[in-house]
Amino acid sequence: MGRKRGATMDTVDGGAIRQLRRARGLTMRQLATAAEVDHAVVSRLERQVQSDVSARALAKLALALGVPVDAVLTETFRAGAHPPIAELAVEIADLGALPERQQALVATILRAHKAAIADGAAAVGSATP
Repeated sequence: MGRKRGATMDTVDGGAIRQLRRARGLTMRQLATAAEVDHAVVSRLERQVQSDVSARALAKLALALGVPVDAVLTETFRAGAHPPIAELAVEIADLGALPERQQALVATILRAHKAAIADGAAAVGSATP
């Protein structure tokens, strides 16, 4: 059975990718190699022929450019929710390859961890000197 394709993001700012790539002195092929995506994808994104990529590809492009994921998203998307940092986006995208039961376990662990962080922050905030 093949791997499930990750969610796509119709919010990639190809102009930002081109500007960031050029500022770093990278060719399209160098960026594609560093991000482990096909160079044709980079070309289509930069020419704004394509604006959708998997969350994993988006995160890898941002990592290869050394920027947070939101730096390569359209202004419309940036005005909304805060996207995860590139490293987290890659991990989230990889979770799609896990069986449902393992994904549910990871979700439970994350919820427990978030609750522990919130409880810790509340305890620190309520502490008196």
